Amino acid sequence: MGGEPSPDPQAHAVRQDDDLAAVEKASAGDGDAFETLVRRYQARVFTLAYRMLGDRAEAEDMTQEIFLKAFRALKRFEKRSTFATWLYSIATNHCLNQLESRRRRPRLQELNRSARKDGNPGPLLDHVADPTAGADQAVERAELQRLVQEQLLGLTPEHRSILVLRDIQGLAYEEIGEILRLEPGTVRSRLHRARMELKERLKPYR
Repeated sequence: MGGEPSPDPQAHAVRQDDDLAAVEKASAGDGDAFETLVRRYQARVFTLAYRMLGDRAEAEDMTQEIFLKAFRALKRFEKRSTFATWLYSIATNHCLNQLESRRRRPRLQELNRSARKDGNPGPLLDHVADPTAGADQAVERAELQRLVQEQLLGLTPEHRSILVLRDIQGLAYEEIGEILRLEPGTVRSRLHRARMELKERLKPYR
């Protein structure tokens, strides 16, 4: 974890144009257009929710709620940011609210801490699995991912969200700042602290 994502600017621009076209159609009542947006982003929204919450079933429910909330708010999307940034902002805030709700209900929080770790939707340290890895390597990799996710859930919601947005979703510092309402410099410093804390938590397992 910690590598700097390098998206293709041209592909990014094309996706933004496609998103805006779909948003305009969906706002006018085209259900198929919104379904296009759901298919385009549902895996990434689910991954964000899973990494933030640590429970697969809860993340699935949360993903549905996030898209429902986005659909209801679609006409208020003012296009000052990309659709992706707007959607991630809804998703992140929804997950942070859920974590705050858990905090107020200690028993539920305890149950979520012991939630099953199966169904990991994707690696945290690397985004692409090595297809040549043998069985032993695959087992080791799965165990490492389990440990990372377990320790990720031990971070504060603020540190957890910034790691998920940067190191998993690959968002730019400016996008993260817009989502979390932070200056880019604050994003960088908070991300550094979050990475160092996670690294420290993983030391006993190395």
